[in-house]
Amino acid sequence: MASASSLSTERKQIPSAPHIQHRRNSATRALNASEDRALSPFTGYVRAHWIEIAEKLIAGILPYFSPTSGMPELIGVPGETGHFRNFSNGDHQRTAFDRSICLIAYYAAGTGLDRVPGFDGSITEPYLKEIIRGTDPNSRGYWGRHPDYSDFGTGIAMAAQISPRFLWEPLGSREKRNLLAYLKDLAYTSSYDCNHWYFHMAPVPLLEQNGEDSNRTYLSERYERLFAWYRGDGWFFDGENRSFDLYNAWGFQLYNAFFAHVDLNWKAQFGERIRSVSREFFSMYPYLFGRDGGPVSWGRSTSYRFAILGPLGWSFLNGDCSLRPGQARRLASSALKFFWERGAFSDNGLLEPGFLGPNSAIAEAYVNRGSPYWAAHGLSCLLLPQDHLFWTDTESPAPADGEGGSKALPSAQMLVKVSPHDGEVRLFPVGQPESHLGMWQREIKYCQHAYSSYLGWCAAGEDGQDLGAGRTGYSVDGQTWSWRARPMMVQIDSEHLVSQEVMSAPDPRFVAKGNRDDFGEITTHTLVGSHGEVHVFWHNSPTPHFLYLGGYGISVPHDSAITSESGNGSLMIHAGENHSMMQVLDAPEGLLAADVIEPRPGWLHSHSFGGKGAFPHWRSKAPVPANTPVAVYVHGTRGQELIMPEFSTQREGDTLNITLDGTARTVKLPYGWT
Repeated sequence: MASASSLSTERKQIPSAPHIQHRRNSATRALNASEDRALSPFTGYVRAHWIEIAEKLIAGILPYFSPTSGMPELIGVPGETGHFRNFSNGDHQRTAFDRSICLIAYYAAGTGLDRVPGFDGSITEPYLKEIIRGTDPNSRGYWGRHPDYSDFGTGIAMAAQISPRFLWEPLGSREKRNLLAYLKDLAYTSSYDCNHWYFHMAPVPLLEQNGEDSNRTYLSERYERLFAWYRGDGWFFDGENRSFDLYNAWGFQLYNAFFAHVDLNWKAQFGERIRSVSREFFSMYPYLFGRDGGPVSWGRSTSYRFAILGPLGWSFLNGDCSLRPGQARRLASSALKFFWERGAFSDNGLLEPGFLGPNSAIAEAYVNRGSPYWAAHGLSCLLLPQDHLFWTDTESPAPADGEGGSKALPSAQMLVKVSPHDGEVRLFPVGQPESHLGMWQREIKYCQHAYSSYLGWCAAGEDGQDLGAGRTGYSVDGQTWSWRARPMMVQIDSEHLVSQEVMSAPDPRFVAKGNRDDFGEITTHTLVGSHGEVHVFWHNSPTPHFLYLGGYGISVPHDSAITSESGNGSLMIHAGENHSMMQVLDAPEGLLAADVIEPRPGWLHSHSFGGKGAFPHWRSKAPVPANTPVAVYVHGTRGQELIMPEFSTQREGDTLNITLDGTARTVKLPYGWT
């Protein structure tokens, strides 16, 4: 087989349109707490840092409470309008209120305080005042009955149980009855068939403690349904969403641990399962965090940021966390520090939609300006007293601090790998159950071959174009492309992954000619190396197809140039400290090129980490017959040069032997390969 055509070795700049960059004020994130490198050698953070961050978040949102509506009315970074222009004020007001009240609850319960520096007055008073008004049927500000699928009040119910001293006991008897009636309505409101069932369960303990009907029998059946979605290895898939993602941490694990602590009946019924699932989850939990503290980002709702820490505090309270306290704090403090120092707290004093700083390109249609306050649950560790081992044990290393390692999770259809070289995490979704195709940029966020904690991913913004970064693809005419969207796991281990995807029905022009059965499958073997991966893939459709592979998408800072190097079947692109490359090992004749994704109007960025997104890709010059393998090496780095490993490829009979990292890897080729 011919290799890809050699390309110019000249290093060249890829043109890019000018862009206005939002500048963040680092002084707003400066902390006064002193680092303790003896107790916390990896992060320097101690409990005082957590408290101070909570105080700044609280002091940041409280000035946005409107004296008219009694609710937070949040603003955004100019130009970052995205899809938010489609929301009414009421959408983000209720979300911001219901999620940020948990921030108040964790802080007040953990410190016993009702004041924070930077805000003049009680931090609980604005919330109590609006609860009294909103739950009173005789008030002009009455919230009314819950519409179908509404989850408003979940945070209020949790907050009253997290910090009853500040958010329940100050209410008068009539005010308590009004709130209980409102929460009872939530317990009986219909739910989306996914993790949302937990939202309607949240009021149950508080209702029953006060002699109210709670809908427990029905909701216990829903709890059984939630556990029916458990697949093993500590992972649930998300109901009708039918996907694995970080909701496992900030939805399933968080609520299971919460209910095990506050509800004796559900603890008796589900406690052993909760404990078992929790221990399995925490056995792999350290492999989700890079050396810099950043969790690997994939899936939806990544604007929730450090909500991934949510189950930690509750699990330690329950005695169900299998992590060593010092290692748990190293993970949690480094993640909190990661987001804090990289712009999660904006110049507006708010948590805005985005992963690092404000970035609407990653926000789904349901995400409004109040949604990121789900991150409040990441501060659950404040519930642990200051003499708890979580705070007093010396930080101990995570996998990213030493030898790295990998965890194959066949039940969750993924491999997580931590590099010993630089502490980067890569997550390989070998299979991903089908869910919401065409919505929420689902294919971009779930279906790339790998996700890197150091590199992030390209993003087009809600309802934007689909992108081929990190994905295999196929096309009948070379114009209309389909990229990896429904992978099914075939094989998974620490070095060799195999997935398969059913190709979509062929172009209508071919169907019209009677070729109704001309679709097949794309099979991909991924050989995981110490630096990068080799993808070997082919299709088996009777109709020849153009084939495609996208490399790692990298962030291009708005003030940086994009350069490339190419030659001998390879292409490297560079932007700031980020690099991505592809090397063709064995393929039909093809082209290597790079795409730069310009932000759309209303979206200041086109990468999950901010800036513009860019990625290399290979595609065949002509339609490729069935069972013709393509072998391409892909890699990306941050803060270090790309290192090209030694390769060798050899075909023997029905196998393709590839030497990677000095080890021979074997890929069984399809019947009739050419």
